[in-house]
Order: sequence, then structure tokens, then C-alpha cells
Amino acid sequence: MEDKKSVNISFGLNSFEIEEYEFKKPDKKQDVNQLGYQIQFRPEIDVNNDIFIIEMKVQAKFGKKSNEVIGAIHTKTNYRVTRLEDLVEKGKLELPKNLAVTLLSIALSTTRGALAAKSEGNILSENVMPLINPEEMYESSPLKDPIELEEKGEASNQ
Repeated sequence: MEDKKSVNISFGLNSFEIEEYEFKKPDKKQDVNQLGYQIQFRPEIDVNNDIFIIEMKVQAKFGKKSNEVIGAIHTKTNYRVTRLEDLVEKGKLELPKNLAVTLLSIALSTTRGALAAKSEGNILSENVMPLINPEEMYESSPLKDPIELEEKGEASNQ
């Protein structure tokens, strides 16, 4: 078994941006208890500039099989993470689990708060996006595996 090298990393939040928010009032009266949220995210990485971004998209729908999006938010949480280059091996970035879960947790909770603030006064505020365990999200995410980098040190689009 190969020992992983120890790297001292620090990070800070550079910025949080709401790229897009939309709300479409339902055509008919809906049971707010049937409101569900679909969450997707992907990392953007610029190793050369110590930049790590989590782009997150959340959609609110009534029912699991519905295609009608009632509300949506698209955010980017931008971090400066020191020594990202020390986590690169053979063209792939491998984030330590605790760091990845922490970055994901911050992006998720900040997006949740932004959605709550933006939806004030509409039906989304009656059934706020639930709390989600970021560790469970991590386990089924692209952050769990090494992330392929392009030659200039940025994550490739998959």
C-alpha cells in the first residue's frame, strides 16, 4: 500500500456568484409538501492560479417524475486553495476527502441560503431546500475520484 504524502493546505472563499435565478409560478394550486429539489454540481479548477470553483445548479419540481421546473438557481462558489499543485499527480488532481467535503458543504449551504433569500414571497419559501449531508453528496460525486486536468492545469469538461 502506497503512503500518501502530507500536504499543508489552506483555503479561503474568494467569491460567491448567483449566475442565474428563475421562478415560474405554478399554473394550478400545488401541495408544497410535494416540492422536491434536484441538485447538480461540478468542479472547475485552475491549479496554476490556486483557484477551485464549485458550480452548482438546483431545480425545484413538484413530484419526482415532473419535468416542469418551478424554480432554479445556478451558483458559483470560488475558492483560493493554496498548494493545489502539490495534489496533482500524473495530470490528475486528487483532493483530500475532508477538504472536498468542506468545500462542497460551503457551496451547498451558501447556495441553499441564496435560494431561500431569492424565493422570499413565492411558493419555494414555503418548502425550503432541505439540509443535505455533503459527505453523502461527495460519495457519488466527481470529487471522490482524481480529476483529470488539461495541460494548462484546468479541469477538463467531461
